[in-house]
Amino acid sequence: MASRLECIDAGSDYCPCYLAELNECITCSLLQGKEYCDCNWSGVGIYQEYVWSGGKAKTKRETIVSQVLGREKIRDNLFILTLAVPRKTARALNEPGSYVFLRGCSTPSFFDIPIAIMRADEIEGSVKVAIKIRGPKTKLLEKCREEVYLKGPYWNGLFGQRYIKGIHHSRCLAILNGSAQASGVLVMDKLIKNKNDVTLLIDNAEVIFIKDYLCKGPKIYEEALVRARGQKLLKELVSDKSIRVIYSGGSDEHHAAVLKLAERHNPEAYLAISNNNRLCCGEGICGSCEVDINRQKARSCKVQFDVRAVVGQRNG
Repeated sequence: MASRLECIDAGSDYCPCYLAELNECITCSLLQGKEYCDCNWSGVGIYQEYVWSGGKAKTKRETIVSQVLGREKIRDNLFILTLAVPRKTARALNEPGSYVFLRGCSTPSFFDIPIAIMRADEIEGSVKVAIKIRGPKTKLLEKCREEVYLKGPYWNGLFGQRYIKGIHHSRCLAILNGSAQASGVLVMDKLIKNKNDVTLLIDNAEVIFIKDYLCKGPKIYEEALVRARGQKLLKELVSDKSIRVIYSGGSDEHHAAVLKLAERHNPEAYLAISNNNRLCCGEGICGSCEVDINRQKARSCKVQFDVRAVVGQRNG
């Protein structure tokens, strides 16, 4: 029997979505074309919301023109943008796993690229994003000096959100490398806000650019994780049995290394990782992010997966 999938948008302003119109809802069995309800949903049901909205998708995410408020060059292929957004949007993006789609104002929609939110300011009405130049989409974004197109909010930028948001008064560990450092800032904010004792290990094999954006509280280590000293420290930190949640922000290889250590030395710890799947529409329509987990196809732009299943599938 297929396991029940957990949709990140369920119960939000954007539920029911386009998938409900097509009998492809991730959560609601009635909106999957079945004749019975087994969604185990508490509160106002998704099907009821669908009826109230006239049998159509509820609120749709809009693309807005966002003014570039600031620009910080970290190195030749890495820069940070500060972008103006409505305060409501900034508030919605001030959560771990938040991301938006960006593109230059002179380019068509297929230039949209998902970018993790590093910081959101609800008072100023702005967000900060770190952009690493990798190909045509990011090269064109680098040329945008005054404004960009921005679409959001989206929230499935990490798997294991229930652990990041639900852990309180415990010991937590975050391990970050590369441009995925950006995803760790809001994770650290949430963990510290929930009164956790947080340790942060950042791979300094590449430039560290998030220091000025981190909240006060975490104990920070900087080591090159490809070297023996870094590997030893990583093993020591992961092996600490008092650590209840481990967050890995980095490449698939980084996730696999952290998972391997956790499975061997701290199997009781809960795991969360950055979402590295290819995201194109963010709405579960295009299928580019679809993965097969335990013989069940699911859209990784919307579905929260078990971290061990995701990493195991990529590295099996």
